[in-house]
Amino acid sequence: MNEAELDRRLGQILRQPEPPADQAFIDQVVALARLDRDIRRARRLSFRKALVDCTAGGAVALTFFLLSQAQMAPPDGMLTLQGSATAGLAMLALWALVSLPLSANVKRTA
Repeated sequence: MNEAELDRRLGQILRQPEPPADQAFIDQVVALARLDRDIRRARRLSFRKALVDCTAGGAVALTFFLLSQAQMAPPDGMLTLQGSATAGLAMLALWALVSLPLSANVKRTA
């Protein structure tokens, strides 16, 4: 194939009209991009919520431990209902009552 023939064939190829856009493919790509964005947003929110929940749980557990160490244990080793450890358990129970139902009501989108 010589240079003139190659130029003629390339000219024919380049003069052909561009094929129309495939709208179905474009719609699929846009839908996948939106889905990817939504998944990244949900993952970021879930990670942030898990981080807050773990921090709150750690704070409550640390408070419970510190409260249990604040006073001397009775000689028989039983926890009294008037003790600071019981206050820590009450705080843990209140935190669970507030936090866990909120975690169950997380909106899920498909």
